[in-house]
Amino acid sequence: MKQLRKLTLILTLLVVGSLSIACPDESSDNNNTSLGLLALAANFEDPNTVCEKTIDASYTSGTYAALCKPVAGNGNFVRIENLKALGDNGYFYFFLGYKTAPTATAPTLTGQYSFVVGKSVSSANPYAWFRNKDYGNYQGGQVDSGANPTLSLANATDVCISIGNSTTAAPSVHFWATGVNGADCKVRGSLNNDNAIIKYSSWPDASNVLATADTIPAYFRFSSTALLTATKVHVSTKPIL
Repeated sequence: MKQLRKLTLILTLLVVGSLSIACPDESSDNNNTSLGLLALAANFEDPNTVCEKTIDASYTSGTYAALCKPVAGNGNFVRIENLKALGDNGYFYFFLGYKTAPTATAPTLTGQYSFVVGKSVSSANPYAWFRNKDYGNYQGGQVDSGANPTLSLANATDVCISIGNSTTAAPSVHFWATGVNGADCKVRGSLNNDNAIIKYSSWPDASNVLATADTIPAYFRFSSTALLTATKVHVSTKPIL
C-alpha cells in the first residue's frame, strides 16, 4: 500500500508535467487540470509521517490517553476533526513532550507543552491556548499564547495546531480553525502565519525546548465527552511553520 501511494504521487507529477506542454488550444482546460493535480500533490503526505486516532466509545471521558505516533517520529502538526460543543465548560487537551501519561492538565516540567480548546460558560466563543510550565492558563490572564476567536463550536468544526520542532529554543506555536481567515485544516497549503488565530514564540524561558525523544508519545484528554466531542485526531511529523 505504501509503495502504491508513492507510485500514485509520481504518476500524478508526471501527468502534470505532460499537461503543461499540451497543445495551445487546449491550454485552458489543461491548466485547470494541472492546478487541481498540483494541489493534490502538494497535500500528499507520506504514510510514514502521519497517523490517526479515532475517538469512539472506547475512550473513557476525562482520562489521559496516548495518541498514535507516526512511524517517522513525534507529531508536530495535529488536526482535531469535527470538534463540537454539546454544552459549556467542555475542553480538549493535547499534551506533547511528556515521558509518561500526564496526571494533571497543566505542564509542570521543562520540555512539556500543552494545547487546550473548548467552550466556556463565560463566553459565546470558544477559548484556545498554549502553555508550558512557565506560562499560565490563558483564562488566568495570559493573552499572547491564547485566543477567544469568533468561532462557533455548535456545529462540528476542524481545528488544528502546529508546534515547531526547534532543538535550540522554545517552539513557535500556531492555531487555526477551518473557515476562519481562509484556513482549511485539511489543506496544509491554506495554513500560514498570517491567517493563524494564535501565533506565538516569545515564551518567558527561551531555553525551554520541547522534549522530542523518539520514546515520547503525545497524549490527549477530553474533560467530558458529554460537553465536547470530536471524531478523530490526525497527527503529522511535519509542522506547518
